[in-house]
Order: sequence, then C-alpha cells, then structure tokens
Amino acid sequence: MAVVLLAVAGLTWRRPHQRVIAVVPETTAQEIWESEHAGAAHAAHELGWRVYWNGPSREDDFPRQIQIVNQAIDQRVDGLVLSPDHDVALISAVRAALASKIPTVIVGSPLGTTPGGNLIFVENDDAAMGRMAAERAVALLKPGDAVAVLGVNPNILGSIARADAFEAALRERKAGVEILERRGISSSFAELEEVAEETIHGYPRLRAIFTLNVNQSRAVYGALLGTGSLGRIELIACDQDLDLLHHLRSGGIDSLIAEDTYTMGYEAVQAIHKQLSGQRADSRIVVQPVLVTRENVDSERIQQVLDMDWRVGP
Repeated sequence: MAVVLLAVAGLTWRRPHQRVIAVVPETTAQEIWESEHAGAAHAAHELGWRVYWNGPSREDDFPRQIQIVNQAIDQRVDGLVLSPDHDVALISAVRAALASKIPTVIVGSPLGTTPGGNLIFVENDDAAMGRMAAERAVALLKPGDAVAVLGVNPNILGSIARADAFEAALRERKAGVEILERRGISSSFAELEEVAEETIHGYPRLRAIFTLNVNQSRAVYGALLGTGSLGRIELIACDQDLDLLHHLRSGGIDSLIAEDTYTMGYEAVQAIHKQLSGQRADSRIVVQPVLVTRENVDSERIQQVLDMDWRVGP
C-alpha cells in the first residue's frame, strides 16, 4: 500500500497550470527504460512540463502496469506514455485513457490495436533488429552450424517481429544453417537459464544464440559461462542494460542491438505536445535501433542512445 500511495503522491509535483505527463515503462528494473525516462524528461523540461515516472518492478507484471495507468487516469494527467507489457491486456486501460481525452503514446513494441486520433505509436523497428542480428550472424556461421533464437514471447508483438526478421534474413543470406527457436512467456531467470543450458547441451553444432530481451540475454550469458561455452558459442543480444554492456566490453557478448529508447521517450512527449496544442501529429513514428560492438560502444552516437540521465533543470 505504501508503494501505491507514494506513486500517487508523486503527482503533487504539479505546479498550478503545469502539465504532467505519466510515463509508464515495461519495468523500472532495467536501464533500457531509464533511457526512455531521460528522453521524456528532457523533452518535458523544454516545454516546462513535469514527468510522472512509475512502472512495475517486473516486465511480466501487466496487472500492476494496468493499475498504474488507471491511477494516472484518476489523477487527470495531461498525457500518457506507455510501453506495454502485453500486446492485448493493456488495450482496455489505453481505451480508458482515450475516453478521458488523455493523449496516449505507445512506445517500443506496438499494442494490438490501430493508432489514430489521440493514440500514437512511437515504435522500435523490431524487424530492423532482426536483420541486424542476422547480418552479424552471417559472419559467425558456416554451413552445417546451428543458431538458436531464444526469448520469443508470443504476448509481445515486437518479440515476434525480431525473430521472424532474423530467420528470414539469415535463410536468405546463409544457406545450410539450422535455426532453432524456443518460445515462452516466463521471466524467471532460473527457468530461462535452464532452457539455455538444455539448448547448449542438446545441439553440439550450436555456434551462435540470438536473444530477444534483457532477461533472456542475462540467462544465456550465465549458461554459456556455466557450461564453459563462452568463445565457442557467440551471443548476439537485444536490448541494453549495464551488465550486458559490461559483458560486451569484456568479450562475453559478441554484439548488442540497442533500442533508441531515449529518442522514443523524447518523441513521445513531443507528440503529446502537438496533440495538446492542436497541431497535426503522425500516428506512427518508427525509431531505428543501433548495433553496439566493442569497437563503437564508447562513440558519441552510441552513448547518446544509452544516456540514462533523466535529471534536468533545477
């Protein structure tokens, strides 16, 4: 109860006539969404607005995410930025926000509905992530090798798009490579690591693993480390987090394809500004991901994408 009260109390930041935008990430437990927070906070600061930031502590806790959205609606926020944990379960909460005339922006993976009117999608280009990973895998694999795709979540449209694009691009570019796909909805580290270990032990010809989210990437890294497979099996990961970037720098991860959540957060607040000021706003904006390697991780462009500093203003 104390957590809920604290979250609601956060909206007392509002000064008279100051707009407040609720930003609800998939989870507050991963740095990828802190970059979204930073982008939204910088855009809001430019407009003289405030950001109310709150989300579930786990990325699979969509009931809690629905509760936070409903609290924001009750507090009459001026706009909602939501990164849904489920492509269908959040639709009712979004419809409630729209019925309350709250401009709403879906960030990251799309919701299972059509944008338009006060509903805007600022999407990560998930198909591009799959193609980038396939391009990286082409250089690592030879005919007869196997590659596994782990972390496909049927409840997240972006997850499916990444896997489908990866498989299509790899089949086109590299003949004779076996592609293994495992689907599931669990976010338990122990379960994900067990699946990874089973895959490693079950396929001697496995030479690369493509992981579709932060938790799966962590679990695969742990399985590779535990089975002594680091170096023999390369890991191509999706989505950024501090520990994954550390493993990238140390050579445990071949490459990481990062969502530009900073830009998505910034664009989401700008889209709400256009809606509230009567300007035309695009119903769908697609933001390109970036390939992060040991060679470019400290470049200015990559560091801008990874920026997590949401503290702005006085």
